[in-house]
Amino acid sequence: MNQSIDFYPAHKTVKGAPRRRSPGARANRRFGLRGPVALLLVACGLPVTAQETNHYPNGTSGILAGSVPGPGLYYLMYNLFYDADRLKNSAGHAALAPDGNSLDFRAKAFANVHRLIHVTRLKFLGAEFSWNVAVPLVYRSVRINNFGIDDSDFALGDVNLEPLVLEWRGPQWDFGIGYGLFAPTGDRDDQYPAEPGKDFWTHYPIVAGTWFFDQERTWSASFLSRYEFHGKREDVDITPGRDISVEWGVGKSFGTLTVGVSGYAQWQVTSDTGADISYDASVHDRVFGIGPEVQYFFPEHGFGFQLRHWREFGARDRSEGSITTLTLVKPF
Repeated sequence: MNQSIDFYPAHKTVKGAPRRRSPGARANRRFGLRGPVALLLVACGLPVTAQETNHYPNGTSGILAGSVPGPGLYYLMYNLFYDADRLKNSAGHAALAPDGNSLDFRAKAFANVHRLIHVTRLKFLGAEFSWNVAVPLVYRSVRINNFGIDDSDFALGDVNLEPLVLEWRGPQWDFGIGYGLFAPTGDRDDQYPAEPGKDFWTHYPIVAGTWFFDQERTWSASFLSRYEFHGKREDVDITPGRDISVEWGVGKSFGTLTVGVSGYAQWQVTSDTGADISYDASVHDRVFGIGPEVQYFFPEHGFGFQLRHWREFGARDRSEGSITTLTLVKPF
């Protein structure tokens, strides 16, 4: 099953008078920035609430997201670009500054993620066993001129490990289940919104599948889903609510070329909890994305690539922008 790096959560907000960041005080307001890289935005005093956001970086898998390759060792290098100039409130409308003016807002991110997949020849109940690990290096920049916020950083993000993936195969279908986690290896400081860590552990089960519409397995519809259980933040008494994410793709293969449409959907399904919550925890974020995708493998050179470009829509309580992902794949 295709999958990859971690994304940063958005943080809490309280309603009240605008405040600026200060070296001696924790910023009170933050907004979640989503995409193949999630960005944390510290925005003091804005009349919008925001929550912690999910760990998994939606946008890393599309066509054949629910299928695992055959036995072998694979190296994948993800290059994810995120760009957003829209921040949505809990009703899905454009967030405004306290004076009613539009926010002069821009968030950009680039994640270079190195992932190793080992599909073994071991079998359990007829399923192939595999595991994978992903290490993200993340650059982020966040700017809100209304509040004099301008921060950028390049650092290690939260490492992702999936120690157990089981995949069953039929003539015209693949079906898989698994377990994964994110470890809080990245730095996080609420005064610096560009830092890439989340400061909590996440565990999740995986359910995925692909249906091939023809016996030659050239037409496919695929999905990859995760249900995230988050631990308590290590620095404050806040436990993020649970999240569901689904990535999908519909494609047609022409030999070594595959083209189609892919996308994703993400919902927060339970509220944040904890004694340090100072915002409306009943507000749940969500976002959707869709766009074209192309994949190609060069047999003579022994490597391939995947390229997709998605536009986000329907966002609530988070940023809304575009995601471009270029993945290089090298089997061994």
